[in-house]
Amino acid sequence: MTLPSRSFLDFRRFWLLMLLFLPLLLTFTAWFSLNLAKEEAQARALERLTLYASSVESALERFEYLPWMLAQYPPLQAALQSQDAQALAEVQAFLLETRQVSGADTLYVMNAEGLTLASSNYLDAGSFVGSRYAYRPYYQDAVSLGRGEFFAIGATTGRPGYFLSRRVQDDSGQLLGVVVVKVDLETLQSDWRLAAEDVLVLDANQVVVLSSHPAWKYRSLMPLSLDQRLRIDQGRQFSRVDIQPLGEAQDVLYQVATGEASSDGLYRLQSIPLSRLGWQLVYAIPQPPLYRQTLLVTSLALVIYVLLLTGFVAWRERQKRMQEALLAEQALRDANDQLEHQVMERTAQLQERTHVLEMTQRDLVQAAKLASLGTLAAGVAHELNQPISAIRTYSATAAKLLQRQQTEALPEVLEKITQLTQRMGQITQQMRVFVPNQQVTLTAVDWVQRIGLVLEQLQPGLSQGRVCVNWQPPDRAWIWGDATRLEQILVNLLNNALDALKATAQPQLNLLLRPEKKGWCLRIEDNGVGLQPEQLDRLFDPFYSTKGVGEGMGLGLFICYGLVQDLGGQIRAEALAQGAAFELWLPAAEESFEGVENER
Repeated sequence: MTLPSRSFLDFRRFWLLMLLFLPLLLTFTAWFSLNLAKEEAQARALERLTLYASSVESALERFEYLPWMLAQYPPLQAALQSQDAQALAEVQAFLLETRQVSGADTLYVMNAEGLTLASSNYLDAGSFVGSRYAYRPYYQDAVSLGRGEFFAIGATTGRPGYFLSRRVQDDSGQLLGVVVVKVDLETLQSDWRLAAEDVLVLDANQVVVLSSHPAWKYRSLMPLSLDQRLRIDQGRQFSRVDIQPLGEAQDVLYQVATGEASSDGLYRLQSIPLSRLGWQLVYAIPQPPLYRQTLLVTSLALVIYVLLLTGFVAWRERQKRMQEALLAEQALRDANDQLEHQVMERTAQLQERTHVLEMTQRDLVQAAKLASLGTLAAGVAHELNQPISAIRTYSATAAKLLQRQQTEALPEVLEKITQLTQRMGQITQQMRVFVPNQQVTLTAVDWVQRIGLVLEQLQPGLSQGRVCVNWQPPDRAWIWGDATRLEQILVNLLNNALDALKATAQPQLNLLLRPEKKGWCLRIEDNGVGLQPEQLDRLFDPFYSTKGVGEGMGLGLFICYGLVQDLGGQIRAEALAQGAAFELWLPAAEESFEGVENER
């Protein structure tokens, strides 16, 4: 195969065409890339706007019921009618409690003249009590329309908020006053800042009331008219803030110019309306990143174009060498035949090894099943050992009672044996702790009673080891849990403490049950052999034991950890100077815990 010999300069016409085509290619690439980037940015902006609009609406709807509820509150209506100091004090206490429960910023009540008579912040230095807010639109709308809402900077505190108001009236419809709930929207803005989003909310006057950039707030998107400024000043919406323009519109873009370098720049604004007061939620799409992306894509197109031309030249050069390649073709075929033969041999070897691997895998799967079965059997034996020992003790007690003909105590002993056998049955059911996604039914359980039952069950071991138990239980400690699982946890922890106390001259076991973080925390301390700091990280791992060889299987604390997780609690260990301590926290039954906190 012989090719005509042509020099590089023979392609001058081709290179001229390619040079003329290059500007057209780069222009089209830049235009297409920029428009595609704009579409993607606008789609993402619309998605984020929908999400943020939902969060804004939810934040306000959460408190819509509150003004109406307060307006219907009979003691509040009576206090507005009588304006008695004691009645107003009780209303203030109620407002403070309601604020703490609802999460609202401030709740306050004004009389028919707009004078604040009671407020949830009456204890603060910036209390609203005694302030007049009749000039506020939310007061005027509540008086005339029955309800109102308004965003403004607080005239007393200087903190912005969204105000929801309701008219308070008697049975005859006579105006008694207005109740107001102030909502703090700072959390929304903080979330926007954390997400590094350029988001703002415009009111009906095109003034920024919320923004992820503090420098953008209380600036107008467009210059304000005299009527707009007059309405803002009459309602004292922005207190003493001098509203300046946010920037300047440039065709479809907007140039933000606040003097803050981190947020100033050119943006494309995309907005959706909100249901409140003519508000709009705006997402500002920064343009420099889109321009940089366009430049990057255009540069990449240029590189690809150059590479294609280079490839074409290389292909032409390769054509010249085709003749040499044809001469080497036969040698390549011979090498290919030899390689094919080697591949067939290698394939046969791989098939044989694959068969061996499959057989090995079957053996490993069977071994894993047997290991899992052994682990489960060891766990069941570990959990049933203590109830069986207790049954043995109670059976011996029953036999002695029969020998002594003290039959009046037999029913109680037999009842305890029955309870232990029931507990053994429940334990076998509870060994499903090793199965993921099991359902646990939580009920209110008195922890004090469970501890007492377990201590009674372990009394033979405590007496035999001459252990001094310090336990001063509270009157009650109701938690959400499962009685059987809770007893399993306590038996494991106390048995471990007894094992640690065997070599102690004066063994001592301290139990302390205290309320903590909406729950109850049980601390179990012993003055036994203790723990080493390096053992704490592995203490709850399966098959890890701090005891001697043959004295423990390392499953007790692992089971405890799984049971505590099922109950929604926490467990931790602590190495003491003399001995060790375990702390077990479980969530309290709500009403019981609140009652204990009030007593304290």
